[in-house]
Amino acid sequence: METTPPRPIAFLKGAILIAIPIAFAAFFFYRPLAEIFRVSFSELFGKAGIDWGRITTVFRFTAFQALLSTVFTMLFGLPAAYIFARYRFFGKRFLNALFSIPFILPTIVTATAFNALIGTKGWINLLIMKLNSLTVPPIRAFGTLQIIIAAHIFYNISIVIRMVSAAWSGLDTRYEEAGRVLGCSAWTAFRKVVFPLLRPTLQSAALIVFLFDFTSYGVVLLLGGGTFRTVEVEISQQALMFLNLPMASTLSILQLIVTLGITLLDQLSSKTIAALRIPRVHGENQRKIQGLGSRLWISLYLFGLVFFLGLPLIALVTRSFYLLPAEAERLGGDAGWTLTFFKQLFINERKSFFYVPPLMALFNSLTVGIGVGVLATLTGGLIVFAENRYPWTRRLEWLFMISIGTSAVTLGLGYLITFRSQIRNPLLIVAAHGLIALPFAIRSLKPAFSGIPLSLRQSAAVLGANPFRTFLKVELPLMKNGLIPAFVFSMTISLGEFGASSFLSSPERPTIPIAIYRYLGQPGAKNFGQAMALSTILLLMCMLSVLAPELPADDRS
Repeated sequence: METTPPRPIAFLKGAILIAIPIAFAAFFFYRPLAEIFRVSFSELFGKAGIDWGRITTVFRFTAFQALLSTVFTMLFGLPAAYIFARYRFFGKRFLNALFSIPFILPTIVTATAFNALIGTKGWINLLIMKLNSLTVPPIRAFGTLQIIIAAHIFYNISIVIRMVSAAWSGLDTRYEEAGRVLGCSAWTAFRKVVFPLLRPTLQSAALIVFLFDFTSYGVVLLLGGGTFRTVEVEISQQALMFLNLPMASTLSILQLIVTLGITLLDQLSSKTIAALRIPRVHGENQRKIQGLGSRLWISLYLFGLVFFLGLPLIALVTRSFYLLPAEAERLGGDAGWTLTFFKQLFINERKSFFYVPPLMALFNSLTVGIGVGVLATLTGGLIVFAENRYPWTRRLEWLFMISIGTSAVTLGLGYLITFRSQIRNPLLIVAAHGLIALPFAIRSLKPAFSGIPLSLRQSAAVLGANPFRTFLKVELPLMKNGLIPAFVFSMTISLGEFGASSFLSSPERPTIPIAIYRYLGQPGAKNFGQAMALSTILLLMCMLSVLAPELPADDRS
């Protein structure tokens, strides 16, 4: 941290660099939030008042389901974190990438995948009905708390695996071994030695999982069957169905207070983690799996985890390619493996004026995604570049990172209130998605910028290169390892974003998640199959963006 004020010219240059991101955040983030506060407080001091009983009920259930989901996610994720932290085995890098796929999947795809697996037309119900000659699906999972918790575990378990395994692998095994030599059992050594060192990471992982579960929207909306309502679902329904903007605004403010509090606690935990972190040689504390017992339980656990995470996705893909006999009769195709649902995506049988070809939804999503990737990468690049060159600007980073604690539904509501006359402008979707992706872009870019040695810039200056030429010829090529992931991850976030899009997407220009939601909201085998087909397309796009950087890597970890 600087102890003396920066020179006037340096301060001016830093101010110019950081002014563009600040103006973007002020107009497209803080202004909508201010409008939400205005609408809410005008109602609080008005005559109608707020239904506090309903608000209390919604918040109580939201916290309850988030707490349950977090506890089970931590319990199922910790064994995997231990395995990845302490052992070397073939296929480890691939499994690590595979386990990350559920987290980057859009919530709409997650819900559709569980629908394909255990819904009334899902594989499990179809199999049981065929084996027992039933005409009614025996399993009614939709509208139950269990399926919501299962989907949350599916969605967030990779957070626990990634965070805890990284911290666990950095712990010196000699402390644990010393405890065993002194007569401690394995459990006592873990409880007295390992757990205190892992506690800050466990707290941070649990807080992040709780935050995602607390702000859950698509999963509860699609799997809750209208029975359960989290704060996100209630905000959406109050604003879009009942047009009760004051109630929706009040819910958004209260949720924002909770989420920002959780984010602050996570930041405090992260500082403790950074203080405890000790650099290690890659794989220093890892060993090969030895012993029949260890091999058996690790193999069974990993197989079970792959089964749990992979089965819904397999069910989704296979269901989009399979036409049941009853569906074939109605659609006029042949039962069995077929491309009928994909072909139906491009046929407007009812000649509806409001029909939008799914190819157009795909084009809209890609266009918005590319725009978001460029916007988030450039904006994040300006922020990180300013912090790297002019350290005083680091004090302003919280202005941009605060959006990570703001839900997409709250942001969409703010846009609905603020830009009411221009709400269908596609640029608003790009701006909203860009703000959601910006914190992740900043985190992707920081290591790339900080990893460039100062001596390279100095050498270029000695050789006569001006700052712009130095950046273009020396620094920019070295930053590609941060720029490409930032762009791809921002684009992926945009492709699957559903909360803000439900407020901002126009009927004639839907994104893929909105198109899937429309199909799922309509009865009939054709609409169900088309939702599966579109979800499969979106799943493939997200998988490619995650697995492509991982597959070329050497699998020796």
